[in-house]
Amino acid sequence: MNGQLFNEFSGLLNGIIASYVDVRLFENPLAVLKRADRGWRFGFSERHLAVHYLQGHTPRWNDETLLKVERPEYEQWFYSLNYENRYEFSWSRYEMQQAFSSDGYGFDELLAATITQMYSSAAYDEMNTMLQVFAEADQRMGGLYRYHISAMPTDEATAKELLKGIRATAGRMKFPSLRYNHLPVPVHTDGSRLVLFVLPETMASLDVDALSAVFQLPKADPAEVLYRIIEVPEFPIPNVAAILADEDFIYWRDYMTGMEPPFYNPGNRTMKYYYFASAAVGCNPAAPVCVFTTDEATTIPTIEMETAGLAFSPNTYDVELGKTVQLNIELQGSVTNSNGKITVEPDAAVYSVAAVRSVESDTVAVPLNARTYVDNNGILHTQKSGLQVGDIITVTAQSVYVNPSGETTPYTATATVTVIAPVINGAKECAVETDPYITYTDETTDVTASE
Repeated sequence: MNGQLFNEFSGLLNGIIASYVDVRLFENPLAVLKRADRGWRFGFSERHLAVHYLQGHTPRWNDETLLKVERPEYEQWFYSLNYENRYEFSWSRYEMQQAFSSDGYGFDELLAATITQMYSSAAYDEMNTMLQVFAEADQRMGGLYRYHISAMPTDEATAKELLKGIRATAGRMKFPSLRYNHLPVPVHTDGSRLVLFVLPETMASLDVDALSAVFQLPKADPAEVLYRIIEVPEFPIPNVAAILADEDFIYWRDYMTGMEPPFYNPGNRTMKYYYFASAAVGCNPAAPVCVFTTDEATTIPTIEMETAGLAFSPNTYDVELGKTVQLNIELQGSVTNSNGKITVEPDAAVYSVAAVRSVESDTVAVPLNARTYVDNNGILHTQKSGLQVGDIITVTAQSVYVNPSGETTPYTATATVTVIAPVINGAKECAVETDPYITYTDETTDVTASE
């Protein structure tokens, strides 16, 4: 009381005219990310699963894989109760009445304020624990994806650099990718589920240096960014200006959290108040997250492919007259962690066919009708009329792939297919009398069954 406990003129003690309690409830800004209690029990766990993408296949009319077992693959992880805090204080109405003798009801306000601070203490610890999830995930899961910025945003240039990175990352997260999550399952998210965690200094720079200059409106960006913004006091990872994450990245589910009935101790006339905070907390390895930092950016391993050409494997075939033959085509070149040959889908090329026939010492073209063609499964079909045994069919394949990252180099490959006589019961059929490759004589020769 400014050292004036005693009044020198009246010889009386100075008194307190009134008591006012100054208290404000602190609310966890990350509480919006919490999940509702679902009837947890101690010793139980909650299982989460992610489904792998499935491999696409070309449909075939002669497919025989109906009974083949194709087990889908999943990833799973678990959460259990791992966060428990207790807050308590003792309250003596008897003692407080002595302290508030001139203001008989002041201690009731102080009790309410103390209970409020109990909630504030729990909310503050809860916030820091939820932020710690970023550090735990960074240490335990091989590191969060890092987007490099040249400096912490302090002016228009650095603020726009960060804002540009945030928007570009948010746009890229719309597409399935393994870049931002920690499971071998491609995931994606959109602006309605994204949360931008920022430092107050970062938010101030974005508002003043970047957004006001762009939109000429104060605080114009929240409607433009299309995702929620939560300011946090600090990040548990150094040199971080902001973190963009899916709302499911921080997992928190309360269990029996709240205030318990107070206990009265008649021995000392005190009431004991308890507040318990129990929850399951952790990170979601399937949720995408990106850290914007001045540290080095995350290096993404890339698959490098250098193409050299297209080839049939093998490049010579036989086909029975009027029948079909399966053609196999491969992409030649080198690929990281590959043997240099990639079998491509049959319909990854456009096929053309032509046929020739040897007549005496000359080669003539053979007209082909629509029944000689290569279908989408890479199967060569041959016509039953117009072709003869010994004709040579040339199949030319041209790649249809377009390189999205540079110049497209078209590749072609050819295969030769020889028409042979149809096989009936293991013997070649010789039904065409004019077949120039068969010599007919009048001799009769006895032959054995094996011959």
